[in-house]
Amino acid sequence: MEVGMYISDEEKGNRLIGQAAMHLIFGRQDVTVSSLLAELKLMAENESDDDVLMQMHETRRWLAGYRCLSSRSPERAGWLDDKISTSFGLAMQSDE
Repeated sequence: MEVGMYISDEEKGNRLIGQAAMHLIFGRQDVTVSSLLAELKLMAENESDDDVLMQMHETRRWLAGYRCLSSRSPERAGWLDDKISTSFGLAMQSDE
């Protein structure tokens, strides 16, 4: 029985962003949303696998939404709300 590993699109996107970030870091460049978008575009120019190209396109499209915080819709901008409220709650408990 062969056991395969399923990698979600989100994990693939995170991996691509990580690769782009590492390229920038090793090139001694700033890692910003704009520089990640540019690096992903450069990576796509050298990619021949259609599936990877599609994932790069989707990752760039998602990442472009974070270019400016004010461009985020309220429901998408709050992706850290549960983490912040949990951390805040723990901080409040430790102060008491």
